[in-house]
Formats: sequence, C-alpha cells, structure tokens
Amino acid sequence: MYHQLRIVRSITLLAAIFAAVWMPGLWASEAFNIYDQLYTKGTGSVFLNYQYIAVNEFHQGEKKVPAGEIRTQSLYLQLDYAIADRWRVKAGVPFIKKKASGSDVHNPLTLDPPRPDIQFIDDGKYRSQFQDFFFGVEYLWINRPVRVEPFLHVFIPSHDYQFFANSAVAPRLWKVEIGLELTHLLPFSDWYYTVGGGYTVSEQALNVNVNHFRFNAEVGYFLTPGFSVNVFGLYKKGKGDSAQKFPPPTRTTEAWFQHDRTTRHNSANAGIGMDWFFHENYQLSASAFTTIWGDSVHWVDIATNLGITRYF
Repeated sequence: MYHQLRIVRSITLLAAIFAAVWMPGLWASEAFNIYDQLYTKGTGSVFLNYQYIAVNEFHQGEKKVPAGEIRTQSLYLQLDYAIADRWRVKAGVPFIKKKASGSDVHNPLTLDPPRPDIQFIDDGKYRSQFQDFFFGVEYLWINRPVRVEPFLHVFIPSHDYQFFANSAVAPRLWKVEIGLELTHLLPFSDWYYTVGGGYTVSEQALNVNVNHFRFNAEVGYFLTPGFSVNVFGLYKKGKGDSAQKFPPPTRTTEAWFQHDRTTRHNSANAGIGMDWFFHENYQLSASAFTTIWGDSVHWVDIATNLGITRYF
C-alpha cells in the first residue's frame, strides 16, 4: 500500500510539473498587475508581521559552540506609500520580545573594571522594547519585461537600548543600504524569480569596519492568480572581527564589551514561503527559514514569519 501511494503521488507530481512547464500561464501576469499598482501615486499598504526565532548555537569559525537558549518574538509594522508614479517611500519599526539563558559571557560584572551600571539580562526572562526605525525610498526604474527597483534604506536605533547581551535586540548602530532588486516573470509561464542585493555602510564601534554586502534570491510559482509558493535564500558577507578573536581569557576588555557591534556576523539562510491574496485588498504571507552557513554568528535553528498586508 505504501509503495502504491508513492507511485500515485509520483504520477501526480509529474503531471503537475508537466503542466507548470508546458502550459502557458496567465495567473502570474495577473498577480504582477496587482503589484504594479503599488507604484501608482496615492496608493500604499500597511504590513504587520509576526516572527519567531529559535537559536541554541553560535557558529565560531568552522565549528558551532553552545550559546544557551535564545528565543525572539517580534511584531513588525511597516507603511508604504507612493508619493508619485514610480516612487515609493516606506517606514517601519519592530517591537521585539526576547530572552536568553544558559550563558553568562555577557555578565557586566565580569568586565574589567566591572560595570554594575549595566543590567545582566541573559537570565531567561522575556524583555520587550522597540528596535531600529526603518526608512526607505524605492524607484520603479524598469517595469517590463523585467522589473528593476533601485532602493535606499536607512536604519536608526529607536533609543539607547542595551547591546551587551545575547538577548539584546540589535547592536545599536545606524546603517545605510543602497541596492537593487530585479524580478522577472518567465514568458508564457507562472514561474518568476527575484534577485537582489545591496551594500550597507554602518556606524563603527572602536573604529572597526563592519560594512557588508547582502544578497537575496527567490524562485516562485503561482498556483492561482492570488496564491504563490516560493523558495528563497539570504546571504550576508562583510567586514568585522572574527569571533575567534575573543577566547575566554580576553572576555573582560572593552573590545569584548563591544564585540557584538564589531563582529562580522556573516551568514547564509534558506527557506520556503507562500503568499495569498485572500481578498482584493488583503494579502497573507508565511515563511520559514534556517541557517545553512555561518561565520561568527548565531545559528538560526528555525525562524517563522506570518504577516498580513492591507493595500489601499
């Protein structure tokens, strides 16, 4: 019975692949017409996303080391608005609830000299706060047959939050990213792909350069005009210190206190996702990803996202 089910599933899958490859597709074209409206003056959207991230290890050079238990939950709110045809501005901010336990390497009292003015927050308790404000400008340079969108993104810390902790929400550095995204709907098909990337200039701590490149790629397929599935990858490569610079005897210095802001945090993540227009003006999105390569970075075991967008 098991083998019969496998044969039936294989035939069904081959038929679906044959239909997807050889039958002309119109669904993706209809969906892309909806996205084109985002660059019409006066239109916009509101996006709300929930994210959960589980981390248990740190990738240090060529090996993973225990990092305790780090859990992050966040709500991200973003507003997009077309200020003119082909020009779009956006702004957002994440509200993060995070906890860490099982590691005391970020204990301010172990620094030399000790820092009793800084609270030890890797105690397993959830703490909530806003992270960094996000502002962006995007331009629809080319629309057909390939959509090309240059962008400028700015990230500014929302307040003077703590950065010396596994449960810190970010390294508290301002950043400016300039980049480009390209999307292509394959002719006579419901397949599409997106590739993009950018270069980020970051504020420096202790004069350490942590500027970096970021690349992303996505391949998707429209099952209906309002429902698509995709696979994607995210890659970050840049400058900064290696985690191997800080063996245990050195973890009392100012350099150690600032290490979360000077480490390079290089990584590659891969995942799957879906998007569903369940109403004319509403879209539901979901995705999950994991880390597949890392250098001096926390290893994401699993990250999940669930978001909703309201278009107007």
